[in-house]
Amino acid sequence: MMKNWIRNIMFSLLALTSFHAMAGSEPHDTVYFYNTWEQIISQTPAAAILDPWIDPITPYEVIIETADANYNQIIWDKHIAATIGDSIWLINSEYLQRDFTGDAKKLNAFVPFFFNEKEAYLISDANLTVKEILFGRSDMDYNDVMDYYYIDFKDRKVRRVTPKVLSELLEDYHDLQMRYEGMKDYKKRHIIEEYFFKYIDRATQDIMRPYILDLVE
Repeated sequence: MMKNWIRNIMFSLLALTSFHAMAGSEPHDTVYFYNTWEQIISQTPAAAILDPWIDPITPYEVIIETADANYNQIIWDKHIAATIGDSIWLINSEYLQRDFTGDAKKLNAFVPFFFNEKEAYLISDANLTVKEILFGRSDMDYNDVMDYYYIDFKDRKVRRVTPKVLSELLEDYHDLQMRYEGMKDYKKRHIIEEYFFKYIDRATQDIMRPYILDLVE
């Protein structure tokens, strides 16, 4: 399931964060960089760096640097995405802020993201309520401290998936929209997550839906 896939990615990033904090030394890995969506979709990197400095500030904000200051600038200016290992995909928030409007400004560093040929979204720190910040919740888990952000290629926006945004996304699939809006707890995070995943699945299977590569330059 998609939720389990995300959980595995988050555990990997959490492990990387813990390793960095405990060991005080840089993790060893090869990071692959991508300059276009065509390269991302086909998974053909434009560049690879052996043993860069990988600094996961949080599981949702990862800085990737080398000993070369000039190349570090290229990372931020030219590379729009990166992979660590064979499963962790990260998107460059500076690229999103340059090319998209909306909620991209809320993102920092490289951010975990997920995609297929038609849809792409990312995860970042949640905007918690004042009550959640002050008191937490006994059942709070990793899902409660992250938000989903939808990459809208048609309107060139990054949109944090709130109840309002989700209802707008579901307008093309009226049955899902009616079911979601009819839920008593439609504002709760787990319901938003459930119906956002339903939207991603439906949009991916929709033969009328354009491909990402049809919408990017």
